[in-house]
Amino acid sequence: MTAPPRPGADYGRISAASDEDLAAELLALTPTHEGRDPGQLRDWARTALAFGRELADTARAGPAGPGGAGAEVTDRATGGLRPGEVLLAEYLHRAAGDRVIVYADALDYARGVAEAAGWGRDYPRAALRGAALAHEEAHRMLHRGHGRELRRRLGHTALRLGPLRVRGHVAGADEIAAHAYAGRRGALRRSPLALTAAIAATLAHRGTDQHGPGPRTTSGDRP
Repeated sequence: MTAPPRPGADYGRISAASDEDLAAELLALTPTHEGRDPGQLRDWARTALAFGRELADTARAGPAGPGGAGAEVTDRATGGLRPGEVLLAEYLHRAAGDRVIVYADALDYARGVAEAAGWGRDYPRAALRGAALAHEEAHRMLHRGHGRELRRRLGHTALRLGPLRVRGHVAGADEIAAHAYAGRRGALRRSPLALTAAIAATLAHRGTDQHGPGPRTTSGDRP
């Protein structure tokens, strides 16, 4: 396992922050949000968090369990540690059947960050894997229709043509909603957002790409 850097001061700040604070910070790190009004980012963060929790409260686990009914779950030993990101899991949409891949090397890295921050008991490996699967379950639900409702609630206007308004995509909002969903459905004692922010801090401390929200998950079609 690759030992993560130890940005100790960041861990203390993250530990004291609310989910709303952390979500707004992670949105601020997302490309296209540079220079965006902090109040707007906080509003979007609050909306995405509420939506993810509501989705978790109303969702019913399918026969496949976490990951979504009918989604095949595959564990891989490597592939989750990539330049500038730590990818715990990813949802792949396929005509032949949806698939969720979980990466053991990224889970080990995340566990190392949790231990370095003093949060080891809050993020046991089995619960962390379960939260990663729940996160991808949320992405699957967003991809299958709930994403439209999230965009409606966010209310971002990308373009106006006279009386017509084109609703825009808020980059990173689906990730925030998925984190909130995983936090509600999972067995973690501390928010997934706190661990996400801590991992992002290790990447920044190491000097890698800082223009992403840490342990990014990829959803939707993938070749």
